[in-house]
Amino acid sequence: MTFEFTAGAGFDFLTDFSEQFNAPVSGSELRIPSHIGHGGIRRIDFSESFKMLIHQYTLREEFVLKRKAPEVISDLITVIFYSSTLPNNQLSNREVSFSCTKVNTASVEVSSNDLNSEIRFPGGREIYFTVVGIKAALLAELLGPIDPNQLIETVISGNSSFVYHLLMIPDFERTLKALTEAVENDPLQRFFYKVKAQELLYLVFSKLAQREDKKQCQLNNQDVSMLMKVRDVLVADLAEPPQLRDLAKLANMSETKLKQLFRQVFGDSIYNYYQTVRMEEAASMLRHPGVPVSQVGYQLGFSNLSHFSRLFAKHHGKTPKRYQSVG
Repeated sequence: MTFEFTAGAGFDFLTDFSEQFNAPVSGSELRIPSHIGHGGIRRIDFSESFKMLIHQYTLREEFVLKRKAPEVISDLITVIFYSSTLPNNQLSNREVSFSCTKVNTASVEVSSNDLNSEIRFPGGREIYFTVVGIKAALLAELLGPIDPNQLIETVISGNSSFVYHLLMIPDFERTLKALTEAVENDPLQRFFYKVKAQELLYLVFSKLAQREDKKQCQLNNQDVSMLMKVRDVLVADLAEPPQLRDLAKLANMSETKLKQLFRQVFGDSIYNYYQTVRMEEAASMLRHPGVPVSQVGYQLGFSNLSHFSRLFAKHHGKTPKRYQSVG
């Protein structure tokens, strides 16, 4: 199932979603019809310049969410916290069977209103998906009197095209989890949501503020589409290191341009990003009790387990065996 929308002036996500899928809306909450799944979407309006949507549901089919750029561009900044984890694969050896994701690309996307966005969620998987929308002027006010780097300046200027991606980190996950566990009858619930939305913005922009301070290249929808395709190919098989020439050919870019734009959007080089996702996947696999470290290393393409152990320790601060025993 696909929901395609244009977030222009007067757009209301719940109303449009309700009309397309015949989903009942009560106040600021939409319930997913039983014939397509279960769960719901909640909208919290803090002001005309600051809103949040919390998606918490399971759908029977793959769900594709397509945002199209409006004809009249606004200074709205969208921050999307989502997970596009693929269905589990079963891995086994003689003594133990365990599940691991093929790749976990849970991430955060910060984008301007003039760029298209597409998110895919697998069917049958519980989705926790949160969107914060905020106008550039209000964000600049929240960030306070700072000396912003070029990236932050691009975001709060209100007149630039941009998209930035961050990998999901535990701090994001804890705050998002708190949002889904909010007490329904709390008289200060709206205040709680606002504090948590601001906390998420703080976490996101504290990370972005640490990125390399350099002039930002202008992006268009074609660039963004190709970069996302490169990212998807890059992490589709974590046992095979990427070949830059193949990725550049896929993106129809020079190697220099691809490296420059990839670093701008994802905050790291192509190879370092690949290794980071690889080590996050290793950590996810090792959280399954009884899974042999060797099995994880071999599954992720390491023929030298000592190299795997050193690389894992560099990313997580402890060896795979230590991580597995203490978390």
